[in-house]
Amino acid sequence: MKILINAVSAKSGGAATYLGNLARSLSESERGHHYLLLVPPQSSRPIVTYSESVTVLETTIGSAPAWRRFLWDQLSVRQLVKKEGIDIIVSSSDFGMVWPPCPQLLLLRNALFFSQLYRRRILARHSWRERLMYLLRKLLITVSAKSATRVLVASQSMMREVQEDLSLSEGKLHVNPFGIPWKQFQSSDRRAMKQLNGARGDVFRMLYVAEYGDYKNFTVLYRAIKVLSQQGINDILLVTTADPWQNSATASISRHDDQRLAADPFVAPFVTNVGYLSYEEVPGLYAESDLVLFPSLLESFGHPLVEAMASGRPILAADTAINREICGEAAHYADPFDAEGFAKQIQALRGNAALRDRLGAEGLRRVEQYFMWHDYVERLVRMLEEVNEHAKQHD
Repeated sequence: MKILINAVSAKSGGAATYLGNLARSLSESERGHHYLLLVPPQSSRPIVTYSESVTVLETTIGSAPAWRRFLWDQLSVRQLVKKEGIDIIVSSSDFGMVWPPCPQLLLLRNALFFSQLYRRRILARHSWRERLMYLLRKLLITVSAKSATRVLVASQSMMREVQEDLSLSEGKLHVNPFGIPWKQFQSSDRRAMKQLNGARGDVFRMLYVAEYGDYKNFTVLYRAIKVLSQQGINDILLVTTADPWQNSATASISRHDDQRLAADPFVAPFVTNVGYLSYEEVPGLYAESDLVLFPSLLESFGHPLVEAMASGRPILAADTAINREICGEAAHYADPFDAEGFAKQIQALRGNAALRDRLGAEGLRRVEQYFMWHDYVERLVRMLEEVNEHAKQHD
C-alpha cells in the first residue's frame, strides 16, 4: 500500500512533534507499506528515517493563506496522487482534498474551529477581518471533513464538539488518542534546565509548555504568580517555553495585557522563558519541575499533559472537559478564569509533597494504560489497511 501523508501545516508545536514521532515509527515499521510525507522545510530537518519505506518531500505551502493552501490540496496534491499511484491519503491537519481520487483520512486537530467557548469569549473580541478569516477557514475545514472517507480526532471531547458542529454521517468520525514515546520521558538527561540550575536556588519550580496564543491563557498564570508574590511567597519560579512577545505577527486580544503583566515587578522576577527547545530537550523541563501547569482554555488533545504524566509530574490544569478526559485523577483542576483560585491550588500543591507524588504515580499508570505511542500508530495503520481493503472491495 502506498500512502501519502499531507503534513504541510506541521510547522511547530504539537503538530511538528507528532510528525517527527510518526515518521520515525513508520520508518521502523515492517508492514511493507510505503509512505510519502509532505512537510514544511523546518520540520523535515529533524526527521530521521531509517528505511526506504519513508520519503520526505518539502513544501512551504503550509505558510500560505488558507485559500491558497486549499487550492493546492485540490490541484497539486491531486496530481501527485496520480503520479505516484497513491492508494490512500492522510491529511494530518484539518484541510483535505474535495472529491479525492482515492480514500482519504482527515485528522481534525484544531479545536478552535469547533469550540463555542472560543467563539464566544475570544473570537467575538477580534477584528471583523480576523472573524472573516476564521469563517473562511471553518468553511474549508467543513468541506474537507464532508469529503473525507473517515475523520479522525484524538479525544472524545473533540469528537463531541465536531459531531455537534458538523453532523457527519454515521461511522465517519472516529477517535484515536495520541500517545508519546514513553522511554524518551523516562530517561531524561535533564540538559534542558542546566541554564536555570542555581539561578534561583532552592525554589518550587512550575512549568508551562505551550506556544503563545490567546486560548493558551497565560493571563491567569501571570495573575496567579502576582497573587502569590504579593502574599510574600517568593520561593517560586514559573518556567515557560513562550511569552507574550512570541508570534508577534499573529493577531491577539490578550497580548498587550500579558506583556504588561509579564513586566510587572510582582511577576517578572518569578518567571523565566527558556524559548524554543528541541523535542529531545523537552523531557529535561519536566524532570526538573515540581508541578506542571496547564491553564489552556481549549485543546483537541493536549500533548504536554501526557508528557507531564509520562514524566511522573503532578499537574494543575484548567477545569475543562478535555483536560479531565486526558488526566483523570492524575491532576488537580482550577477555574481557568480565576487567578486567585489558581494561586490557591498552586499553594496547596506546593505544600503537599505526598499529594504531588500520588498525582505523579497516577499519571504514570494512566499513560501506560491509554497513551503509548506504538499503540496509537498501530491503530492508525490498521485503519489505513481497513479503509484500503474496503475501497478495493467496492471498486
